[in-house]
Amino acid sequence: MTRISTLAIVGKFAIALIAVVISQGILSFKFKVFGYFDLPLICSVFYGFTLGNPIASILIGSSLGLMQDSLSGAVLGANGLSKTLIGFFAASAGSKFAVDQPITRIFALFLFSIGDGILVTILGLMVRPAAWSAIYSGALSRWLLSATFNTLLGLILFGYHDRWTDVRP
Repeated sequence: MTRISTLAIVGKFAIALIAVVISQGILSFKFKVFGYFDLPLICSVFYGFTLGNPIASILIGSSLGLMQDSLSGAVLGANGLSKTLIGFFAASAGSKFAVDQPITRIFALFLFSIGDGILVTILGLMVRPAAWSAIYSGALSRWLLSATFNTLLGLILFGYHDRWTDVRP
């Protein structure tokens, strides 16, 4: 009985992760502004904070990142490595800091978004330096804009989750 329920939970969780990556891909393809949002990054941070388990966060981050790489046309493994590290650091931060406070979430989401942009850019430049140098000439402004959008969306999603699960009064 527990094996079936555990399998059902894992299946629902996998479907949710796939839905996040596919919706990110469709929205960023249809609407240019959604290219600045990174739903898999927000999910990696969220599950790192809520689970507090570095190994589970690593698995979630790597699967989200690799699915994002396969759909986005980016260098395969760049987002995978980035989301893996972010999931690990979010889980580690979740055990050391009060991540249920809005100011902590603001700093974490902003810094993780900047770190994700820097790492993906560096990995992309290492693999294809000629093709990527023209694309990332204005990378700093894109990182800052993306970090701002991810922080705002992440705060909305975290707040919605807190109200829905009744974590805070």
